[in-house]
Amino acid sequence: MNTHSSASCELVNTYEVLEHVMGINGLHPHSLDSINTLFQKISDHTKNKKGIVLDVGCGSAYGTYKLSCMLEPDVSVIGIDINKKSISYAQSRYANKNNLSFYVGTLEQFNNEHPGLNIIGILSVSVSMFFLDTQHFYQTANKMLSYGGIFVDAPFVFSSDKNKLKDSFKDKTYQICGCNMQMHTTTELSQFMQTADFNQLDINENEFELMNMRKLFRDYSAGYLLAKFIKNTLSPPPTFINHSSWYIFKRTLNIFGFFIKNRNKYGATILIGIK
Repeated sequence: MNTHSSASCELVNTYEVLEHVMGINGLHPHSLDSINTLFQKISDHTKNKKGIVLDVGCGSAYGTYKLSCMLEPDVSVIGIDINKKSISYAQSRYANKNNLSFYVGTLEQFNNEHPGLNIIGILSVSVSMFFLDTQHFYQTANKMLSYGGIFVDAPFVFSSDKNKLKDSFKDKTYQICGCNMQMHTTTELSQFMQTADFNQLDINENEFELMNMRKLFRDYSAGYLLAKFIKNTLSPPPTFINHSSWYIFKRTLNIFGFFIKNRNKYGATILIGIK
């Protein structure tokens, strides 16, 4: 499994900008309620167990930290990300959390360096569409999990199969994001899970569309977002230290504008499987 580096993928960089500029820790096309529900499912499934939960693509790791606080004392969480600066920030911020640690690299690299671990959960939120081969990611997750382990994927998707999107539009999506994403429909992802031999526990394809402002403003007030935007645009986050405030502002609005304009063509989905 390979992913593009954060330096070559503008959307990955934009995540860092959004977390910093907008003051949102982990902006995803899922509502906060949905994210909390995912965390609770992992917590319930790993109750009274010992082992490790992996958070793939953890970024600055606020969500990873929140998840670690919900789990049993004998369950540790490892955040995995290819962005060295994000991991460095997370390590400094959460150094005192005993059951939380981090790794720079891909999931396969982690597995090669740390084989034989008792991994009882793998979480991927708004990340798997950045992998060049999503099906291979699912197969890798299944291979790494201990029997009975839980796998949760919550990615961007192209909307319903009834909405026949042209390949030219899909290519435009990847172009505007600045990387070779591999977005799928929920149906395709469900087939990937079956091919990877997961027992599907739940599929929720009714997540709201990408860039739904009503949902965003329900979770975060407009005043909060505006204040953070004005304050933090002037101070670039670590991953954009070599870029100007104007670049951050322009790049963020460019991607936001594209997805808002075409928001009915994208969505978010949640798939949960058990090995």
